[in-house]
Amino acid sequence: MTHIPRPLPSRRAVLAGAGALAGAATLPEAIPPAAAQGRRRITIAMPVGPRVLEPVREVSNVIFRTAYNVFDTLIAVDFRDNARLKPGLATAWRRSEPRVLELDLRPGVRFHNGDLLSAEDVAFSFGAERVADPKAPGHALSRPFLGTIERVEAIGPLQVRVVTTAPDPLIEQRLAGWAGQIVSKRAFLAAPSFEAWEKAPVGTGPFAVQDFRLDDRLVLKAHDAYFGGAPLVQELVFRVVPELASRLNALATGEADIITEVSPDQFATIEAMAGREIVGGPIQNIRVLAFDKTHPVLADLRIRQALALAIDRKAIVEALYGGRTTIPPGHQNPAYGPLFMPDYPAPGFDPERARALVRAAGYKGEPIPYRILPNYYTLQLQTAQLLVEMWRQVGLNVEMIVRENPAAITVPAEGRGIRDWSNTIFWNDPAGVLSRLFGPNGPVQRVTKEWSNEEFNRHAGVLATSLDPAERRAAFRRMLEIWDHEDPAGTVLHDLTMFYGKRKDIAWQPYPIEYMDFRAANMG
Repeated sequence: MTHIPRPLPSRRAVLAGAGALAGAATLPEAIPPAAAQGRRRITIAMPVGPRVLEPVREVSNVIFRTAYNVFDTLIAVDFRDNARLKPGLATAWRRSEPRVLELDLRPGVRFHNGDLLSAEDVAFSFGAERVADPKAPGHALSRPFLGTIERVEAIGPLQVRVVTTAPDPLIEQRLAGWAGQIVSKRAFLAAPSFEAWEKAPVGTGPFAVQDFRLDDRLVLKAHDAYFGGAPLVQELVFRVVPELASRLNALATGEADIITEVSPDQFATIEAMAGREIVGGPIQNIRVLAFDKTHPVLADLRIRQALALAIDRKAIVEALYGGRTTIPPGHQNPAYGPLFMPDYPAPGFDPERARALVRAAGYKGEPIPYRILPNYYTLQLQTAQLLVEMWRQVGLNVEMIVRENPAAITVPAEGRGIRDWSNTIFWNDPAGVLSRLFGPNGPVQRVTKEWSNEEFNRHAGVLATSLDPAERRAAFRRMLEIWDHEDPAGTVLHDLTMFYGKRKDIAWQPYPIEYMDFRAANMG
């Protein structure tokens, strides 16, 4: 356990320290340069790598960006066209009944092992051995995504039927989103163990797993039989390079072609490099803090309210991000369309009220643990230092604990208090974010068991099953009010950013989400 000592640095000192990173370190192990001839290798340097590659076993920014290239879903999302749904492994779909969706599969699709995609593979991907049975290894993490599905059945060689437990307004979005990836039934059953499978799964995507070394590298090779066209890149190498300074050096020397988690204070450094540029910006992901309601101090509603009111979010956005991201009106995003409520107030900054709540709670200075990973999010450590100082100013003794292992953040052995998190907007609907993560089937209630609220859960049920837009909107508003004010499960900081440094001669461009797509269509 690493404690960050006081006195904490000022905002000016934080920014100065971040600016001094460039050139302060070197890459710990050389990354092979891009191939000089033929279809090139592209190397991506990132601070943290996934623990596994099976989508129903990990939900994290780092698996999103890597495994997106290994799998396909029945329905695809066009991130260049307002997240419009389009054919994927299915060429057409229709609702034959309120609870039934039927899909026609694309003929001639091949898995990485050469097998042809069939309806049996699709049914198996959603079946008992992988996700549907409570004892299945992917059951728990798949429930927020697939929990409304009663069964998926093959009704022909290239036709499947999806039956939901109740009318689901988002079933098409679910099949297009995370955990909807299709795997090879034969390859799954042939794997010596699930542990072996989850490190080398077999999908239909543009790249196949070639080499996976935990906390070091993931190498993907081109799947030339890909139905969407052979990739323009022969090999993708995702390398774990924790320090930003080392990633900057790798980009400058050509050891890396793309680097992730670039902070705005380093834009000038990259722009001064010959043939390099900055791409990216805010994405459809809300940067939040999660509060553990079972912690003896945070069990008091007033302390959680004070934690939220003590945060000067505008100061964080200006000081660390130069105004390059936004503070949303609560746990929301404009991608929600008709359910987005711009009139809902953004989180407030009221230190005087925060101090009064701390006094009213009878708080005696007991330490409140705050767990972070130092390099997972852009400027994560600097943000945490500012937050601890803001909380100190209203009388809260928050103790920052830096961990290297993600599991030590979500399920620490010595108890929890506050933790860093971000909430990805996979579906253009609040049921895909607030309900998915904090609702009755979400990880907060089912896995980490940090918080629950009966009224919130009732409204989450309405949001998940109602086909009435007005009813869904009213339910969502009540959920926001409970989450933000009446029984806080956390608090919103700002929209997450993902800035990349890259070679200008690589035509790849980022999506407004964590996925890094190296399909041929995104490389032109």
